[in-house]
Amino acid sequence: MSTRRAALAAAALVVCVMIAAAAPVPTVTASETGVHRAYVFTRSGQVQVIDTRDGRVVTRDDTGAWTTGAAVSADGRRVYVVNGWAGLVTAVEPGAGVVGRVDLGTQLAQAVLRPDGRRLYVTGSGVVAVIDPGRFRLVAAIRVGRQPQGIAVTPDGAELYVANAQDGTVSVLDTRSASPIRTVEVGGLPQRVAVAPDGGEVYVSSLHLGEKAGTVTAIDARTGGVRWSVPVGDGAGSLATTPDGRRLYVARGRFVTVLDTATRTAEHLEIAAKSLAVAPGDRRVFLATGRSVRILDSADHSTPTTLQLSALNDDGRGVEAAAIGFERPG
Repeated sequence: MSTRRAALAAAALVVCVMIAAAAPVPTVTASETGVHRAYVFTRSGQVQVIDTRDGRVVTRDDTGAWTTGAAVSADGRRVYVVNGWAGLVTAVEPGAGVVGRVDLGTQLAQAVLRPDGRRLYVTGSGVVAVIDPGRFRLVAAIRVGRQPQGIAVTPDGAELYVANAQDGTVSVLDTRSASPIRTVEVGGLPQRVAVAPDGGEVYVSSLHLGEKAGTVTAIDARTGGVRWSVPVGDGAGSLATTPDGRRLYVARGRFVTVLDTATRTAEHLEIAAKSLAVAPGDRRVFLATGRSVRILDSADHSTPTTLQLSALNDDGRGVEAAAIGFERPG
């Protein structure tokens, strides 16, 4: 390690110790019934597992390449990192490090793991790559629209929804046959996808560059038709629903928009978050806010806790959260 890098690391450690000594241990709302670990993926390729009860970084591993997406196994023993610019999908066992890589040879975007854990789906360059996590190899590729980005799976694991950014469409795929079912026109530049907890609706965030606006569109999962589409303000990216399906949270850069899925009314919170996530059965919303993860209580929108990320990148700069994932309870 260079003298400059060592000095920076030492300084960061001193600051962290001072903060820990000065600040009380945070109290996390609903922690008794919520998830106890958050898997935070940094843009530079790190995987940090953080205890949500006390903010402690439990493990830290490094994939060595830029992260664009990620997925966590049900038991949390293995995570899958999409090193998008490098065209890699990297398997990591938290605390043990990298245990495998699949080189897909093309730029990649997002990933989702089927609920039964038997298939991992990764978007990139006009296809959805299908990976067998057990043997950790590519087993199929499903053709979709241009520049696929966000991807989500239904609670029963039967269907995938893929946001095609350059087509203004969402591809619906059958996971059993690894084939397309239908294509839904939503307009704009679709970015991310989220499925309601009951599987009845699918929500898509889209950008509209000419209008400098973002929208959220709801698709009827049974018929494939568009139920409604509402503007949410400038930008629209990562999105997630609460466990009861009543609220949808949308990351919009400088703001987080809270959308009532029944009345379609919106509330805008002045919180800068690049991505967000809600764990199964947990009412808290986890926001990627730069070098920290801010926890928002969906009951009253208070923010009782901020989880600080640990360590520096190789160039001496602080890490920055890109995505957040969780184990499945029970």
